[in-house]
Amino acid sequence: MRTLWIPAVLVLMSTSATAQSLDLGAGGTGLSIGNSRAWTGLRINWRDVGVERVNGVNVTIWSPGDNPDFRMNGLAVGIVGPGVGTLNGIGLGLGGVVAERAIRGVAIGGLGVVSEGALQGLSVAGLGAVTQGNVSGVSVAGLGVVTEGDLVGIAASGLGVVTQGGITGVGVAGLGVVSQGGMRGASVAGLGVVSEGAMTGIHVAGLGLVSQGGMTGISVAGLGTVAQGGMRGLNVGGLAVVAEGRMVGLNVAGAALVGGAVRGLNVGGLAIVGDAPVEGISLSLGAVESGSAIRGVTVGGYRVRAPNVDGLSAGIAMMRTQNLRGLGIAGYNEVRGVQVGVTIGIYNTADVLNGVQIGLLNRAKNNRPPFRWLPILNAHFD
Repeated sequence: MRTLWIPAVLVLMSTSATAQSLDLGAGGTGLSIGNSRAWTGLRINWRDVGVERVNGVNVTIWSPGDNPDFRMNGLAVGIVGPGVGTLNGIGLGLGGVVAERAIRGVAIGGLGVVSEGALQGLSVAGLGAVTQGNVSGVSVAGLGVVTEGDLVGIAASGLGVVTQGGITGVGVAGLGVVSQGGMRGASVAGLGVVSEGAMTGIHVAGLGLVSQGGMTGISVAGLGTVAQGGMRGLNVGGLAVVAEGRMVGLNVAGAALVGGAVRGLNVGGLAIVGDAPVEGISLSLGAVESGSAIRGVTVGGYRVRAPNVDGLSAGIAMMRTQNLRGLGIAGYNEVRGVQVGVTIGIYNTADVLNGVQIGLLNRAKNNRPPFRWLPILNAHFD
């Protein structure tokens, strides 16, 4: 280290192997030109290598070397891009902004923003914002926002938003929003929104919504909305809405609505199918079917079928059940067990009638001949 005295200015010339700089100031404060290790003030360098700390403004021209312990507090500007260990403040780079540990503040990279640790604050990248840690704040990228941790805040990308953790906040992508954890908040994607966990909030996709957990809130997809768990809220699929668990709320599918139990206002263009009870108001141009029971107001253009039907059931072609309690209207009404109520159709049949049949031909097996088969009207009351 050499010290030169110039009137009114202290000039320190550092000439070590890894730190060569012309420093104008005292006590590591002022203006430093070159690869000084630690500085407070304004530092200008061609290429940063082995830097430890800068408080203030750091300007670097060429691509950085290895700076794992470089703590940058303030404004870091790079023609190619700043490369630091930890950035606290603002990072600007035509090429990109890279941190080996964390970025906290604002990072804007013409190509990319990359952090091996956390990415916190505002990050904007022409191509990709990528981190091995968590993302919190607002991240915008031309191609993708990718994190190996959780995403909390807002992420928007031309192609994809992808996390190995969960998403809490807003994810918007031209193609897909994908999370290996759960999603809470809002997600919008041109093609698909996919979560390996539960989805809560508002989720919209041009093609498909898929959750390996449940869905709660508003879920709308151009083709299909699918959950391995249950669904609660507004569930819409251009073709299909499918849940392995309970489906509750307003459920609408252009073709098929399929769930464990289905409850609420249910609309399926071709079919509504439930392994467990289908309850509420169910409307389909095709079939409404359940493996256990249908309850409420049910309209099936082709068929209504379940072991038990309670309420008002109407089908153009047929209604078939073991037990009916209520009103059944169809061309063909078949009750293989007990009918309590009224059936109206062309042909009505019941093994045990406790009510009224109205149709061209009516059969009540528990009536004695000649009243077992009757036209227009048949009845039996216990």
